[in-house]
Amino acid sequence: MSLTDLLATCADVLGARLPENAGEDSVSNLPLWLNPAHPGPLREATVHTSIDGSLSIRRGRWKLEMCPGSGGWSYPRPGPECAGLPSTQLYDLNTDIGERANVFDRHPDVPRSAGLLTLYVRQGRSTPGTPQSNTGGGTWPQLWWLSDATMTTVCS
Repeated sequence: MSLTDLLATCADVLGARLPENAGEDSVSNLPLWLNPAHPGPLREATVHTSIDGSLSIRRGRWKLEMCPGSGGWSYPRPGPECAGLPSTQLYDLNTDIGERANVFDRHPDVPRSAGLLTLYVRQGRSTPGTPQSNTGGGTWPQLWWLSDATMTTVCS
């Protein structure tokens, strides 16, 4: 579940249909409310945005962060504190909820998560429907990994 899902859930409760350009990342949680034994998750992954615009994606037990440091208010904050830190991080939230052990270099699920995040960015949405444009102008420095040569194979 995500706060983003409130829009689609409320629309579903009211029997309203959202336009294609509204709630592009919102998934109705009504099926879970009506059937607590609902089989499986309602979404494949959840995208998170930090205070500085950096993205991360959570898929099951894994969280992939596409920035050094925290990307936000917590330590290490974006800026000089992140010098020398890896530009990508992967955490197993089942065993490391505090995000202390970056396992990016040791886990085979990275390409699928990075590729899924890339797909979501390029489509402007994480739900089925007509692709949408992203806001924020022509350049978004936090999306460095879309054109970085070392990430090309990971994010394709």
